Amino acid sequence: MIEEIDEALDSGNNLSNMGSDHNSEKSQFLYTPPQTKEPLLANIISTIFHPLFMGIYGVALLFLYTDFNIIFSGQFIRFMLPVVFLTCVVPASSIYFLNKSGLVNNYDPTRKIDWFIPYLLAFCSYSLLLYYFVSANLYTWFIGILATPIVLIVIGAITTKYWKISMQMMAMGALIGCTLSVCYNVKGLNPFILFIILFILAGCLGVSRLILQRHTPTQVYISFLIGLIVSYICVWIGTFWAFIVFFFKNL
Repeated sequence: MIEEIDEALDSGNNLSNMGSDHNSEKSQFLYTPPQTKEPLLANIISTIFHPLFMGIYGVALLFLYTDFNIIFSGQFIRFMLPVVFLTCVVPASSIYFLNKSGLVNNYDPTRKIDWFIPYLLAFCSYSLLLYYFVSANLYTWFIGILATPIVLIVIGAITTKYWKISMQMMAMGALIGCTLSVCYNVKGLNPFILFIILFILAGCLGVSRLILQRHTPTQVYISFLIGLIVSYICVWIGTFWAFIVFFFKNL
């Protein structure tokens, strides 16, 4: 299932590499990628750090390196259930069944609907998750974390039309950016070992995407930086939201 979601995103990215030479006659033929054996370890790393799982990792890390485990003691499952369901189960199962039913074809990059649907489903799922936690009146910086993937999905959907972006690297950059922003702007922490581990994992993911020939080094670097910067800013805005609102009200 994860491979099919990954292929759906990659088929959207292929739009940016298609020139005007794809006329109406060529568009009727489906593209089938060559069946080559890919490195197992690179595939495993790409699967473990798939964007579908980053929301789960992000919330789990909050309970690991912040006082979330004390403030919300015994509520880990309560936090994780909606995150797992809306960021992983719903998008993955939706794309899987759409693919099996033939409504979405991963290997036909000429059909815009095939790359638009994964982004739309992810956008709706994360929007529902955001609404769920906003209704619970949680911290604005936590809402900033949940708003990050929505912003990145919009960026990815727009960019895909013109340039091949790596959603995996953007998601990894977002995970690290949120962690950095929470530590420095919210909790005043400096978990140096955690930062080292996260950046090493980001490097492993980037190398895996290159080995699998999904992206170029430029695409890997820029996608990671976009995720890192956007996520850091989103959490920063959530952290100082009250001051920002007060400032604009008094302009």
